[in-house]
Amino acid sequence: MAFSPSVMNEEPQQFQPPTANTTEPGSRCLTITQAADAIGVDSFAMLTFIQRGKVNPTRSPSGEIMVPESELATLMEKGP
Repeated sequence: MAFSPSVMNEEPQQFQPPTANTTEPGSRCLTITQAADAIGVDSFAMLTFIQRGKVNPTRSPSGEIMVPESELATLMEKGP
């Protein structure tokens, strides 16, 4: 596979990470394990909820996946 010279001469694009925390102010965020313990499931179930779009996580400044307590409340209202 050959690369076009114009592509090779372009400046690499700067990686733009997602915003660290898009939750409402004052909302406490929990780790995957803490969130799973709070609703009585294991960590793998919590990750499944995230993958299926039932929980909308955020990332901490260090990059760790965090779950806002408000998302847990929404999940419990709707049911897994």
